[in-house]
Amino acid sequence: MKEYLSKRMVARGSSKAFSRAAKRAMRENGYVVVAKDGWIVKESRTGETVQLKRIDSASSGPELRLD
Repeated sequence: MKEYLSKRMVARGSSKAFSRAAKRAMRENGYVVVAKDGWIVKESRTGETVQLKRIDSASSGPELRLD
């Protein structure tokens, strides 16, 4: 039994967890909201994508709330 977690182990585990959660959200809600190519994007089960907001890394403006 290992007594520590390496950065690689954490990254691999979190990647799998996010992937499972995204698949479940798509199945249950019909869409997911992700960051892609500098945008916050809503991707639907039908393949439609809607750009919701451009990501401005220099700005720490109002918080973007997603449902």
